[in-house]
Amino acid sequence: MPSIRAPATKQTATLMVAVKCRPLTDLERLRSRNIIQVTDDKSVVVLDPDLSKDYLDRIQNRTKEKRYNFDHAFGPECTNLDVYQRISSTIAGVIQGLNATVFAYGSTGSGKTYTMVGTHQDPGLMVLSLHTIFNLIKKDKSSDVFEVSCSYLEVYNEVIYDLLVKSSGHLELREDPEHGIIVAGLRNIKVQSADKILELLHIGNSRRKTESTEVNATSSRSHAVLEIMVRRTRRNQYGSQVLRGKLALVDLAGSERASETNIAGQKLRDGANINRSLLALANCINALGKQQKKGLAYVPYRNSKLTRILKDGLSGNSRTVMVATISPADDQYHHTVNTLKYADRAKEIKTEIHKNIGTVDTHVEDYKRMIDNLKVEVCRLREELAEKESQLTLKPAERAANEELSLLDVLSRETSENVQERINLQKALFELEETNTRNRIELQQLDDAIAKQQVIERDGTVVHALRSRRQVILDNIRDNDEAGTGYQKEIEINEKHRCQLQSMIDEAINSKGNKTYLHILSQYRLLGMANAELQFEMAIRDQVIHNQKEAQRNMWNMLMGLGLDQKCLMDLAAKEGITIEDSTTPLIKGSPFLHHTTLSPHSSCAQYPGKSTIVPTTSFLMTIHHIRR
Repeated sequence: MPSIRAPATKQTATLMVAVKCRPLTDLERLRSRNIIQVTDDKSVVVLDPDLSKDYLDRIQNRTKEKRYNFDHAFGPECTNLDVYQRISSTIAGVIQGLNATVFAYGSTGSGKTYTMVGTHQDPGLMVLSLHTIFNLIKKDKSSDVFEVSCSYLEVYNEVIYDLLVKSSGHLELREDPEHGIIVAGLRNIKVQSADKILELLHIGNSRRKTESTEVNATSSRSHAVLEIMVRRTRRNQYGSQVLRGKLALVDLAGSERASETNIAGQKLRDGANINRSLLALANCINALGKQQKKGLAYVPYRNSKLTRILKDGLSGNSRTVMVATISPADDQYHHTVNTLKYADRAKEIKTEIHKNIGTVDTHVEDYKRMIDNLKVEVCRLREELAEKESQLTLKPAERAANEELSLLDVLSRETSENVQERINLQKALFELEETNTRNRIELQQLDDAIAKQQVIERDGTVVHALRSRRQVILDNIRDNDEAGTGYQKEIEINEKHRCQLQSMIDEAINSKGNKTYLHILSQYRLLGMANAELQFEMAIRDQVIHNQKEAQRNMWNMLMGLGLDQKCLMDLAAKEGITIEDSTTPLIKGSPFLHHTTLSPHSSCAQYPGKSTIVPTTSFLMTIHHIRR
């Protein structure tokens, strides 16, 4: 299955809003007048329908005249093709893996279905979009493989039906973590041409719910959504890359007033459900507009199935076009103003768009990794083959000498690995003992704190917390001791292995002809390994000396902080045989060293450092205690 991965960068796009005004019908010309004026292809002026107002009313701003500016505005003389030419760039991005949404919004009888579906003489946006997609695919000169499929559904009374299935049952919405909102059980049909989709569109429209009202003879009683999915497969040396684009074309049902349409019964209930879903859409548009102006705002997508279907188009990964259709008749003034008001708010909505890119079978990185591994393997095999061929051409004496050196190289390499393993074990053991030293110091401090606290309260909360911490420290010390014992055993095993390797090296030297040369080469390599061990021990010894100096510096600062006389401390230290170096500047040139323990290369501390601590004599501490008293 292909996996779709969003790229690291996204582009922000603003929802495009276009307004289309239909011409007056023959009946409207007899009883109504035109109140819509379109100027500069962007501005819409709604005139006051009340002609009885005089000049004074108009200059005192009591007029109902409204002015709006949009991305595009089209007067009654414009065709659907004029509208489409302004928004066609949004449609063209579908074959490049982008999503696009086009929906018509307006009151009943304002020309939404005419704009989206159109007629044979004036094709609608749905028909023109389909021809554009297949024309772009036909003109594409690459070797990419295109697959186009479509689905057609309607939302009637908050129930979803499949218009491409005869007698469709109720369908449910699902939220997929990868593909977003999907309709479970919706039929997707693969198509090869725009004519095939138009045929399916005609079949779906024949099954769509329509009724006749006093406002509109063919009023749509449901919302229809036509989705076109374009799957583009690109083949290269690493695998197949997939681009998935989706075009959603939405024809909404129109809002209506029962007092104007004079409907009752089922038609009245249908109208109420239409108004409810359109109100939910209007609330989402309002919330999204506020979100861009004032910050975070709750968007009630779940109030209607229509808004859940349009979620990606309104705020998700989609370039969206809203076509607001209005009537120029003066008796439709309130519907026109409401439509333009929501269209004006929709201009503030922004969406995040990115290409839907995926790969089939194996990702490109996996292919690259496999190719690199194979190249390394080929180079290794070539080197082995060249080595075998060179050995076949060597003389017997040279071959024997090379075998001697090869054996010695193998033993030396194993000895080097053995030394490195021993260094790592000693380092780990050193770190464990350092940790246990700190744990024991903290344990002593906890014991003192528990003893002091028990005098105040025997089994209080503080005592309980200190005891819990003391138990944790004890567990850590026990675990570290067990791990240290394991390291000691591994060091012993490592030492035995080292002795075996040395014996094998000595045996190889004694059994070969050129003993002097091999012996010198062996000693040179063993001395290099011994040098590495000595450098490690010196580093550990330097660390121990640094820790001792830190401890002495802290002890000296503590004694000086008690307010004791410096000369008295010097005399007491001299009596106890403790040397105090540079006592005048303990914090700059180094703290005074209280020498009570020594460190020799043959001691256990040198082999497993970290065990020694600097402790002043008991009599020295008791004398200091007596002076303080």
